[in-house]
Amino acid sequence: MDPIFASIEQTPFSIWMREDLYAYFIALIFHSIGMALLIGGGIVVSLRAIGVAGATRFDKFRGFFPVMWVGVVMAIVSGIALLIGYPAKALTNPVFALKFTCLIGAAFLVRAMARRLFPLAEQGMALPTWGRSLGVAALVLWLSGVAAGKLLLHTYTILLVS
Repeated sequence: MDPIFASIEQTPFSIWMREDLYAYFIALIFHSIGMALLIGGGIVVSLRAIGVAGATRFDKFRGFFPVMWVGVVMAIVSGIALLIGYPAKALTNPVFALKFTCLIGAAFLVRAMARRLFPLAEQGMALPTWGRSLGVAALVLWLSGVAAGKLLLHTYTILLVS
């Protein structure tokens, strides 16, 4: 893998991300905003499934999904830029894989909640107990993904291979 990492590290974009005074930090700011939009919306929907703000109709939470999609796009684009800047740092760190696993799992659970719980709530039915379990699981995964993301700064063993 080292030759692949080295070839990425030698691209003009990767060098620019590392050496420009602002590039890496601007990408990091956009990544943080994107993750906040995605994870913030996901946490709110998860909390509603758990029962927080139980008097609020579930369909009111549909408005979070377009905002979450904006967050996904921002996080992916800026995340790719950050990854190109330091590919070995991220791709050799198991915490990076943990972050992805948690966030993707949480996103799938929120999608399942939207598909299965929203129609029940719109029909005026009480939320089933498994819906609360989905909310708890999604909340744990969102928070674990955030924690893993914050740990990335402190857990890498390889910064650059070239």
